[in-house]
Amino acid sequence: MDPNGEHSPLGFLPCYKPPGATSRDIVNRAQRRLRGEFGLRKLKVGHTGTLDPLAEGLVLLAIGSATRLTPWVLQHGKRYLADFQLGVSSESGDLESELVIQKDAKLPTAAEIEQVLEDFHGVVEQTPPAHSAIKVDGQRAHIRARRGEDFEMPKRRILIDSVKLISYEPPMMRLDVRCGSGTYLRTLGMDVAAACGCAAVMTKLVRNEVGRFTLDDTLDCEFMFDDEDREKMPAIPMTQFLRPPVEGLTHMPAIELDQQQIGMLHAGIRIAGTPQRAAEPLPEEWIGCIDHVDTFDRNTNVLDCIGVDRSSDSSGPWGELVAILRPHRKLWHPLRVFPTAESITLRD
Repeated sequence: MDPNGEHSPLGFLPCYKPPGATSRDIVNRAQRRLRGEFGLRKLKVGHTGTLDPLAEGLVLLAIGSATRLTPWVLQHGKRYLADFQLGVSSESGDLESELVIQKDAKLPTAAEIEQVLEDFHGVVEQTPPAHSAIKVDGQRAHIRARRGEDFEMPKRRILIDSVKLISYEPPMMRLDVRCGSGTYLRTLGMDVAAACGCAAVMTKLVRNEVGRFTLDDTLDCEFMFDDEDREKMPAIPMTQFLRPPVEGLTHMPAIELDQQQIGMLHAGIRIAGTPQRAAEPLPEEWIGCIDHVDTFDRNTNVLDCIGVDRSSDSSGPWGELVAILRPHRKLWHPLRVFPTAESITLRD
């Protein structure tokens, strides 16, 4: 049974976050709406990657027991459109703090920017901005920065699949970026500008994709921030936008399970099996960038996989998620187990 109740929703809800709202705002308001739709007193809802308040775009919410899948969803790459103003700087790296004009700044040409961008591919080291939610010595960096404290931000490895110059009308530069989780776009733009011999601040950021989820698939959550939001509630229930949990895990290898194996996993028993190649695998370099997420066997570097049930015609092309599996002495240990539609029916 789903810990939230037999009839609670389970899956991922792609939402559009308007600028000015926080990711926590989206979580709290979606949670309230879904509890009302299902008549539940409690329902777990969490996000699978935050967006700064000034940013807009796709925030992928995990609903019900899908919140237990967040570490694996964080492996997904993301795609952004980011706008930067060259020749200026700010303490926060964006418009949240006062802009300082860079005197005698020589702005680069489009050709010079494109040449510099060639160095920003693959695995690179990045120093996150001090105005960020990263914890340093147990405290949020942005809180310490606003206190005026002097501290050093730790470097981290990130993966940049691609970065392209979409438009450039000096001093405004727009980049299309596909990158791994944990990448700070503010810092990327500032580093690109610095390599061109000038400063930059980010003026706009839109997240368009998280894995296979796109901005076109989202529930527009602007109505939830209106004072009369009850009247603006869409006629279509929010659950119509809910996607099966397995759709957030298509980057993972999969073992197709029979009914005996499903029963063993629900009983906590390890199984044998050979995973099939992931439907939408991650770039090979990515495993070197996920040392902050416990999603693979650190002794063998073998990634976790998923166990799926494809026996039902209604389970879709990827099947129904049964478990997250971790390698253990040539067997697969059930790290997270989820109820299937058939197991709920049998209990009823």
